[in-house]
Amino acid sequence: MQSRRTGPGRPVSARIISALEAEGVRVWLTTESTLGQTFSVVVPVADEARARQVLETSLASDLHRGDLSLGPVLSPVSLVTLVAESMGRRPNVAGRMLNAIGTVGISVRALAQGASARSISCVVDAADTGLAVSTVHSAFNLAHTELNVLLLGRGIVGGSLLRQLASLGAKIRGEQDVLVRVVGLGTSRGVLFDPQGVAAAEAPARLDEALAGGKARTSLPEVLAELARLPNPVLVDCTAAPGMEKIYMEAFARAINVVSANKQPLALPRAQRDALHAAARQHYRVYLYETTVGAALPVIETLKNLVRTGDRVIRIEGAFSGTLGYLCEQLTNGMPLSAAVRRAKELGFTEPHPRDDLSGLDVARKALILARELGLALDLTDVALEPFAPAAYLAEDDPGKFLTALAGADAAVAAQVARLKSEGRLLRYLARIEPEAAGAKITVAPVGVEAAHPAATLRGAEAFVAFHTDRYSQFPLVVRGAGAGGDVTASGVLADILRLAQNIRGAFRSGKS
Repeated sequence: MQSRRTGPGRPVSARIISALEAEGVRVWLTTESTLGQTFSVVVPVADEARARQVLETSLASDLHRGDLSLGPVLSPVSLVTLVAESMGRRPNVAGRMLNAIGTVGISVRALAQGASARSISCVVDAADTGLAVSTVHSAFNLAHTELNVLLLGRGIVGGSLLRQLASLGAKIRGEQDVLVRVVGLGTSRGVLFDPQGVAAAEAPARLDEALAGGKARTSLPEVLAELARLPNPVLVDCTAAPGMEKIYMEAFARAINVVSANKQPLALPRAQRDALHAAARQHYRVYLYETTVGAALPVIETLKNLVRTGDRVIRIEGAFSGTLGYLCEQLTNGMPLSAAVRRAKELGFTEPHPRDDLSGLDVARKALILARELGLALDLTDVALEPFAPAAYLAEDDPGKFLTALAGADAAVAAQVARLKSEGRLLRYLARIEPEAAGAKITVAPVGVEAAHPAATLRGAEAFVAFHTDRYSQFPLVVRGAGAGGDVTASGVLADILRLAQNIRGAFRSGKS
């Protein structure tokens, strides 16, 4: 309840408090503007009507002359108070509190700090009480850091991530003080969203029930608006769907962080890709995408550290695709191409359509992502790309028909492998980034490598990236390990989610967001 001074006269704050207390109305908080133009009081909801009547009676003459006016009543509201013994001796306590509350979109209606500097109180709408309390707890590490996750994609990677959250959630909360709450699961058919949380193990079944019962949400922007009202909201994209950059832009605008395993937004034409990063910066959101290049391998972070510390990258070379590495090994062992691709798909190594792997487009996107992390002004059309499989077989849109037709290439691919063997070389599918070549250069192609080449010893779905730099000129910095598979990629996504939790905790401590 507010009173506003509109004309000259003595301060009325003492009169207001005295009048209310005389009538037994409890005053929980008072605030006054710096110039004394506005005075607000917070009273119990049960006393609201009586308080206004008392003020109208006790201030009748002032109101009649127009010296004072009674402002609107905001009801119901809640009083959130932070109490700390050392508050007066530590800087930016109020800033951290207000920053945290504002970040989740809560409006602070009034603010007051006690004379002892041991407490600070703010008034928020009653509907925001729970969110305000949990957010302040998280900001000051009075409780675990809570992340509220909307997961898009329930396929191989998304399904693996849900299983990992189900099995590791308690351990993560106990050892890292991080609570990862799944509040939604979405596919192209619809979204299950429950702000109270969905057990990770039950999410797929609950989504199926919602879809079958016509209760699944169909407007993702509306879901994002609700997600944004939860503490530390995170959109996790485990799809390979095109057009997700629009969803990311919507998320950033609503102060939602994004963790993605989807390469397509990062391989868009430069202007669109740059706009995506600019939106994340503009809204102070985090966009993490380590798994877009090497599954759980720390490829992007390693490159970023090289660049940050001033090293000059001369060349990057690698087998970026664990899927194609697996196929190379199977072909070397005598398995026909079509059978090897079927087996790789069954193991969860391939993209939803194996053509995206065999076309080399997936590797080209990864190489482009790394090249752009170096600051190279390149687009996908600048990549010199030779497919892994004959181009004539890559036009089929149906995955099943594609696998059947691929048998027609078995003989030609087997002959290629045999020829390389006779020359003492092994088939590998490599990408090479040369920042200082004329105009900068990215090549992606199947090649034969000698036994001494780092890629020659790769096994199964292993991937590797070699960074040749000024500091690593004699011996390149090599990152190597499993480069494909739902469990591996999902573990990388989970690592990004936990890295985000660390960022949020650090931001709250510094008063930033």
